[in-house]
Amino acid sequence: MIRSMNTAEQAMKLQQTRIDTLANNLANVNTAGFRQVLTRVTEAGAEEARLNEDGLNTENALRKTPLEPGSRDQWLQVNPLVMSQATDVRRGAITTTGRETDVAIMTDGFFAVQTAAGERFTRAGSFNIDQQNRLTTPDGNPVLGDGGPIVLNGTDFSIEPDGTVMVDGAPANRLRIMDFADPYKLEHEGNNLLRPPADMEAQEVAQADVVVSQGQVEGSNVNAIDTLVSMIAAQRAFEVQQKTLTTEDEMLASSVNKLPRTTGG
Repeated sequence: MIRSMNTAEQAMKLQQTRIDTLANNLANVNTAGFRQVLTRVTEAGAEEARLNEDGLNTENALRKTPLEPGSRDQWLQVNPLVMSQATDVRRGAITTTGRETDVAIMTDGFFAVQTAAGERFTRAGSFNIDQQNRLTTPDGNPVLGDGGPIVLNGTDFSIEPDGTVMVDGAPANRLRIMDFADPYKLEHEGNNLLRPPADMEAQEVAQADVVVSQGQVEGSNVNAIDTLVSMIAAQRAFEVQQKTLTTEDEMLASSVNKLPRTTGG
């Protein structure tokens, strides 16, 4: 009974995390370049079988820290459910804005930007020009090119389809478009920025494979209707587990009350 109560409690926590994630996706349905996070709650054993089929390390995938030798079965008993998350890298719709500082990536890859925490990545190409004539994100992070931050020192600039930045008719820099072996493992850091896990390095996309479009911007890849349906399903699953926990608690209390009482002699 105690084990079933623990399972119900864990399931409620996972469903609440799923609801929060879906709510954040929905809140960014109109955020340029936003990548939704996909979630799934499964039984640990079933997830383990799927991971083994994919040739992945089950223990590292089921939790971030390695298991101690011989503790796998014990961990699965305590954690019968797991949540898997992945960043959805499918492309969003392209909208024409006419702004010369808006750029959309038409292929795979991400813009590289410089932040105080290091290099980060985004699909959001709605850029600005700061007082230092640098191309920046709306939060002021410089957009990176082959030679560092892209500086537009001139009276006129344009961006070629291959990412070359032209200033007053001459090449001045080129957008660094980066990609990853497993982009679904990218983690959201806030401000529409993504960071790779420590064991995954960014790879620069070859210039011949880069296709960008100036004056356009990519939208979010969140589907509002699908997200709302998933939120309703997660909320119902939460309520089922909540009812299970309440029932088990009542049964436990009833059992305790029926135990024979002894009195001191």
